[in-house]
Amino acid sequence: MSFLEVLKETVDKVDGAVSSMVIGKDGISVQEFIQEKLVDLTGLSAEASAMIKDIGLAADNLGLGEAREFSIISDRCGIIMRKINADYYLALVIKPDGNYGKGRFILKTAVPKLEAEF
Repeated sequence: MSFLEVLKETVDKVDGAVSSMVIGKDGISVQEFIQEKLVDLTGLSAEASAMIKDIGLAADNLGLGEAREFSIISDRCGIIMRKINADYYLALVIKPDGNYGKGRFILKTAVPKLEAEF
């Protein structure tokens, strides 16, 4: 299954999801699927690099182990990011009234499909 197919399927399965993307920890977008633009995905991928680094450092400092997933919920949207491997993350953008629990579950099930592509 291609990156684009997995990203589209991820958005289609979650109520309120509008876009998804594979982001490198260096902040470079590998692939995007956009159904509706709630956030600038180029900006998100650029900011993701700093977020990944900061969250990893915080988890390490707290003795939590490796951070596998994190989210940002704002007035305009929610962004859930899940680690695919050491270098890549899967991000899902959801409307404020979307199903965040299902989003987390679908990301968890999508990651193995993407791992096979790396």
